[in-house]
Amino acid sequence: MNKAQHEKWLRKQGLLPSQIKEKKKALGNPNKLPSYKVPKPYELSNGIGNGTKSADTSKANFCNENYAMVPSYNKGPIQPVSKMDLKQGAGRKI
Repeated sequence: MNKAQHEKWLRKQGLLPSQIKEKKKALGNPNKLPSYKVPKPYELSNGIGNGTKSADTSKANFCNENYAMVPSYNKGPIQPVSKMDLKQGAGRKI
């Protein structure tokens, strides 16, 4: 293969130095990263609380002198049980 044929092949493949420079100009700076910023539709508080939970008074309002909130079964959920039932059947299934 002579030099002219080799240049023709390089031109066909797009590998001539002038063609490579044009491709680099068209692509721009390869080290520049695109911007991935997302527009914020609303302002965020980004505040962290003190770690305490506000008191839940819904159970306290339900429990009065006639009812108590106790686990009615072994490892069961807490349920309102009348204090009369606690006195009569403490420890037995009804």
